[in-house]
Amino acid sequence: MSFLASKKASPQTAAIWPAYTGLQLQTATNTLPIPLVWGMSKLAVNVFFYANFQAVPVYTPQQSAGKGSIFGGGGGGGVTWSLSGWNYSADLMMALCEGPIVGVNQVWQSQSTYGTQFTTTGGVVSGGGSGLSSLGLTLFDGAPNQAPWGYLAANYSSQSLAYPGTAYVCAANFGLGASAGIGTLNLEVQGPLYGTGANGLDADPAQVIADFLLNPQYGVGFPGANIDATTLYGSSGASLQNYCRAMGLCFSPTLNQTETASSVLTRWLQLLNVAAVWSGDRLRFIPYGDESVTGNGATFVPNMMPAYALTDADLVYTPGDDPIKVSRVDPFTLPNMQWIEALNRTGISTGASGPSDILAPQGLPEYQATPVSARDQAMIEQYGLRVGSTITAHEICDLNVASVVAQTILQRGLYVRASFKFALSWEFCLLDPMDIVSLTDANLGLSNYPVRIVSIEEDDSGKLSVTAEEMPQGVATPAANPTGASGGGSINTGVVADSVNTPLIFEPPPGLTGNTAEIWLGASGGASGAVDPNWGGALIWASLDNLTFQKVTTITAPLRQGFLTAPLPLATGYDTADALSVDLTESAGALTTATQAAAQAGQTLCLVDGELLGFASATLTAAYKYNLAGLSRGMYGTTAAAHSTGAPFARLDGAVARYALPANFIGQTVYLKFQSFNVFGGGLEDLSNCAVYTYVPSGAGVVGPVTTSLELAQDQDWGLASALVGVSDDWGTAGGAVSARVDLGNVTS
Repeated sequence: MSFLASKKASPQTAAIWPAYTGLQLQTATNTLPIPLVWGMSKLAVNVFFYANFQAVPVYTPQQSAGKGSIFGGGGGGGVTWSLSGWNYSADLMMALCEGPIVGVNQVWQSQSTYGTQFTTTGGVVSGGGSGLSSLGLTLFDGAPNQAPWGYLAANYSSQSLAYPGTAYVCAANFGLGASAGIGTLNLEVQGPLYGTGANGLDADPAQVIADFLLNPQYGVGFPGANIDATTLYGSSGASLQNYCRAMGLCFSPTLNQTETASSVLTRWLQLLNVAAVWSGDRLRFIPYGDESVTGNGATFVPNMMPAYALTDADLVYTPGDDPIKVSRVDPFTLPNMQWIEALNRTGISTGASGPSDILAPQGLPEYQATPVSARDQAMIEQYGLRVGSTITAHEICDLNVASVVAQTILQRGLYVRASFKFALSWEFCLLDPMDIVSLTDANLGLSNYPVRIVSIEEDDSGKLSVTAEEMPQGVATPAANPTGASGGGSINTGVVADSVNTPLIFEPPPGLTGNTAEIWLGASGGASGAVDPNWGGALIWASLDNLTFQKVTTITAPLRQGFLTAPLPLATGYDTADALSVDLTESAGALTTATQAAAQAGQTLCLVDGELLGFASATLTAAYKYNLAGLSRGMYGTTAAAHSTGAPFARLDGAVARYALPANFIGQTVYLKFQSFNVFGGGLEDLSNCAVYTYVPSGAGVVGPVTTSLELAQDQDWGLASALVGVSDDWGTAGGAVSARVDLGNVTS
């Protein structure tokens, strides 16, 4: 790949040193807790190893316009190389979370996104694709027996550790760009229990709770024998697992801060509408759901039968006192609008066809904190708007789940307003919290009124003080009421641009290059003949072996390109009889009328097949379709010819990138890739997915190169060749050897 090596810098540019001498770190802390992730969520990396920091100079070719060039005035033309900056790289290892994990899907670096997003339609999950390869990252999933990174073992043997139980990504010579930093790097981690939830992406809450309590590696050490598994698991009946699946409840918790286990579990149980209670030596999980629900292949059937039918005769009380004390909450104090803040995995919906403009509200950035509300309009009209405190629920990444959770919390808070206190003797000691009993009391007008016990306290004499809540039917099982995210979306500066249309690869004649061999390159972005408004340009990569590519230049504007919609007959000179009909829909190109002088001077220069021509008038016939007349044919020594319908057309202007052709390119197959980026310079297309275009340059930009058998080394003492008065600085090739071009007309005796 020596043809891509940079030229030597001048003494002035050689004095420029790198701006950075080490990695610009964003997160590299040895006191951070290792995150725990279940389901699928977004995580930032934490750098824990880096070495081999390198600064690579970047040289830019400075092209002077040659005589007759449409890009500038006269002059002989030529290429010089100057140091324009530095790119950096380093060997990196970056921690994610506790393992083992299932994998990594999307990757976000600064404003660019790699990989594809999952979608769920009709309960069927589709899409998804890892973005690790786009950045050259390798994943170690954090298995207990994982081996050390092979590159680490080979190059840093004293630091070759396996890091069992920790998921991490690593890369040799990771590109740090011009800022010497990894950027804001976040990964969509598919953690333990990924895809076990009702939506096929998140985790099953029952399994998450069990793993949180019992996992020997990172769990809280809860004794497994003290969990009532029948209330936690089960595909039928009233188990927590069955309730969550039937209701469509699932989540992806991420624990990345120090927090007590009881606080974590309390928050999860509130979101799931479930209570955890002790029954003897067993911890039981009882959903508040009070109606049968079927969904997602499960049917939840709650046990609504009262354990006891209590009357005044069963209660312990002092004569003259009320055996049942009732308290009610003032509805004027209750919130009738409830907000919860979830993480929106998919962003604002943009419809089936997706966004048409990068400035339109987008779904990205994904996993954005998004408020979701539930309201009771009848209560609002009766008592006025009362907004409850926002509940942070970043465990929830599906807005449909968030709407169910918000509605459930709102309804229980609004309609479970009455509480009952009464006392029982020790003979009712088998009652547990969450059990249902019925109350009958003539003074209160209660007749087999069902209530749910929420707490039981026992005194020294064996008396049980019971607190219960009312059970209005259906309140704890809300109807499905999906809501969208509130607010507008962000501008997505990382949306991936479409691939290029068939690009322009053209060797211009000497009249356009100042007698310098060049390749002109141009492109526009789109798909299926439709222009991509998000397309901002393309990085052009070259290779001689179709394996190792290096960036050679950049396109920063779309080429006005298309195809002929009617044949163009052969003509020479200035053609006033024929019209050139073109369709520029694929690039959304616009053409304007000029003058005959401008057409003949090459100011409206176009390329059709291999013929260069100019036009004087452009008549719009339909959207992006033109008839061009007043044609200056066969310009700059190209051959005028007839052209058929469908022939490619390109308007040659400042959107064309000019690449100075290295001598050893001539006659060889050059492999080119055009890597699209968006109008913000982000959202790079995955280079491995870019199509490969081949071209064999001939060196046509040089006028009739005449070579002699006299081969001259680059350090030749020109003083010895006193007979050669007019030696040019243009180089040709003869049999693969580099030789000087000599103007024989200036040879003296």
